[in-house]
Amino acid sequence: MDEKQSSLLLKVLTAHFHALASAKCDEMLLKDYSALLRFLRARKGESLEELFRKARRKEHVKALPNLTANDVRKASLEDLEKLVNNEETPRIDLEYIAIQRFSVPRGSMRSFSNRQMLADKLRTLISNERTHETIGAVARGQIKRQS
Repeated sequence: MDEKQSSLLLKVLTAHFHALASAKCDEMLLKDYSALLRFLRARKGESLEELFRKARRKEHVKALPNLTANDVRKASLEDLEKLVNNEETPRIDLEYIAIQRFSVPRGSMRSFSNRQMLADKLRTLISNERTHETIGAVARGQIKRQS
């Protein structure tokens, strides 16, 4: 799409905006539409095709975890706890730990709206695994009861 086509498209969108305004369209929609038009006008030298190309490139870039499945499986609970408690550990790594080590469904990651909620969930899962290990050890007679 060259600059002439972009200019023509901008005129059509502007006319559409005016038609919506005269039809007394929803005020929030008009504000959003107006913001879009201002954005497009500010980018006059840049074609819309280039804007769309940039947007598509950003969508395809996907962050990858720094950990491998093997790292997560072999890590001790103490090591995992250190990672969870470290504020520098990226969320993608925390999600990877939850999915690989604790079988948390990938789709449920959205339910942890912030990093802190995910870290809290992982701390609970680590604590639960410790408890299960202790119960298993007692059941196998590896830990003697203290009376």
